[in-house]
Amino acid sequence: MRQVRPAVLSPGLYLILLVLLSFVCLGAEPGQFGTPKGDEGTRIFRATEHPNYSGQFRLTGGGTVLVGSMRDLPPWDHLDYNGKRLNPVPGRISIEVDERANTGVVLVEFAEGTDRYRIVFDRFAGTAPYQDGGIATRVYEHGDSGNGDPLYPKTWLYLAGWGKADVFKNGDLLLKDYAAHFMVMERSRDPKTHEVRYPMKRSLPGGETDPAGMEIDLWVRSKDQNTKNFPPFETFIHLYWEEVTWR
Repeated sequence: MRQVRPAVLSPGLYLILLVLLSFVCLGAEPGQFGTPKGDEGTRIFRATEHPNYSGQFRLTGGGTVLVGSMRDLPPWDHLDYNGKRLNPVPGRISIEVDERANTGVVLVEFAEGTDRYRIVFDRFAGTAPYQDGGIATRVYEHGDSGNGDPLYPKTWLYLAGWGKADVFKNGDLLLKDYAAHFMVMERSRDPKTHEVRYPMKRSLPGGETDPAGMEIDLWVRSKDQNTKNFPPFETFIHLYWEEVTWR
């Protein structure tokens, strides 16, 4: 009689079978590999709940767009939901931050006409719990999220920072210690019309953004207000980048 040897599974196939069994076996023990624990289901975990989370973010943005102009006189609109006053300019943004330590630097360089501008955003501080000390990741902001102002649609922030920045013009200090905010966020503008469809009456709970795309937004604003402008500040520099590269 011919002896039949038992089949030997490769380590890779054995691991796949374990994963499949964890999903179909009703008696799977809590904590078994691939088995949801309790009622956690598909909830989104905080970054710090991942054992390999470094907190180090390095991104760049290309395709610089200045909303409005640095030469605008009041009244101006530097959010431009209609996408009619967008000014593509040479430039880039570089983000290198430690989210856990709330340290790092965001550098922006762009040119408008013969003038060259540089924004140095390197002092981070949070004024609300969701800002997590100045730099935060995995949080909703704006719109009806309950976090931040309603000037933007509600959006998922992959990464964001709040604090103070300096602005230089042709090498000379133009603005010092102005409030600043950057967001690595879901795409807010229609890729064809460049319109932000906000605010709008909606029946679904998500914001008026498109999670299929990503952008970086940055603004620098003054304390002084001017109700002729939108947003109502004496100074509000606003740029965004739709070409986002994670490094």
